[in-house]
Amino acid sequence: MRLTYKKTCIRPCKLPKVDVQEEFIIKINKYDNNKHYKLFFMDPMHLQHNVVNAKMYQPIGEKHTIKVKSNSGRKRISIIGALNVKEFRLINNITEKKCNAIRVIELFTKIRKRYNKFQKIVMVLDNASYNHAKIVKKFAEENNIILLYLPPYSPNLNIIERLWKFSKKHLVHNKYYEVFNLFKKEVKMFYENIYQFYGELKNILNMKFQILKPI
Repeated sequence: MRLTYKKTCIRPCKLPKVDVQEEFIIKINKYDNNKHYKLFFMDPMHLQHNVVNAKMYQPIGEKHTIKVKSNSGRKRISIIGALNVKEFRLINNITEKKCNAIRVIELFTKIRKRYNKFQKIVMVLDNASYNHAKIVKKFAEENNIILLYLPPYSPNLNIIERLWKFSKKHLVHNKYYEVFNLFKKEVKMFYENIYQFYGELKNILNMKFQILKPI
C-alpha cells in the first residue's frame, strides 16, 4: 500500500442521520426560494490576537523555512454575523465582549432595521444556549424573525462557517499584529470591505451542501 503524509479530516464527534440533514436542506431551500422571506445564516466567530501557524508556499529546504513572528496575546475579538447568500450581504457586530443573548438581540436589531418590519426573516442558527434564551425567542417573535435551529452537530449546514474559514486564512494565518488595536482595526477593515472578495467567495458561499456520513 502506498502512503502519503497529510492531515487527517476533522468530523463532528456526533452526526445527525443523513435523512435529518436532507430534510433540513429541503426546509432551507423552501425559504430561500420564497420571495417573501429573507434567509440568513448566523453564527459567531472568535479570533485570538495571535498568529495561527499555517501552510504557505516557500523555498524547498529546511534552512529556508519562512519564520513568522508570534506574540503572547490572549485578548480576542468576537464577530457575530448573519449572512444572506442570495444578496451576498453580511451583517455583523464586532465586539470584545462575550457572545450571549444580548449580543444576539443586538444583531437581530441591526438586521431588522435594514428590512421592512413586515418582511419575514428566517435565521438559521445553532443550538448554543444563548440562541435558545427566552429573551431571544421573545424578540424574534415580536419582530417577525423565524428561528430555524440546525440539527445538533451539523456545521456543514451553516453556510456562514465557510466565510469564517475564509476569514481566518486572511486575518490570522501567518499574520502577525504587534498590538491588539492594530489587530482589531484590520479585522474591522476586512469585514467593512468584504465585497472586494466576492470573486473568491461566490464559488464558496452557495446553496450547495455537503451531507456528512458516519465514519
